[in-house]
Amino acid sequence: MDKIILKKPIDLEEVLEFAKTKHAGQKRDNGDDYIVHPIRVAKLVDYYKGQYSKNRDVILAASLLHDTLEDTYTSFLELKDNFGAAVASLVEEVTSATFSSKIIGKAKYLAEKMQMMTNYALIIKLADRLDNMRDLGSTSEEKKQRTINDNLFILDYLPKHRDLTGSQTKLCGEIKKEIEKQTGVALCE
Repeated sequence: MDKIILKKPIDLEEVLEFAKTKHAGQKRDNGDDYIVHPIRVAKLVDYYKGQYSKNRDVILAASLLHDTLEDTYTSFLELKDNFGAAVASLVEEVTSATFSSKIIGKAKYLAEKMQMMTNYALIIKLADRLDNMRDLGSTSEEKKQRTINDNLFILDYLPKHRDLTGSQTKLCGEIKKEIEKQTGVALCE
């Protein structure tokens, strides 16, 4: 992908402060402030893709903001005005439509959505899935099993329906390892 031309440089500290403000008062299941999740997702994205990308600041900003449209009172226009169309578009691309996922089922909805995502959006979504897998310790057994089953469906579906980049394949492998760790069951390749 070519380098995205930005009207103004992205200040990742400004992005982080915006995300902190938007997620203020929200908590993870383990009681941590919600913002720890987008920070961890951004670190995973940077590790697997960002450090090699011409568009590092764009994908890191979108990673930090990836849940703002879905989980806060933030609009696409607000993201676009503050951080540019490229960031806002990536955040919109990884945002789930709650209504659609309820109709066809979350795993099927996500798998089909992820099949059509741009490579950058898919990296963010896979990093999000990996971090959520790593953070299942404080969740109910029902939610833990649902998350594992959703990920198993997605990991089976994706490689059959799109070509994955090396970074995407590595993230899928890490999600599989996390599932194996959580379940104690080795997954077949």
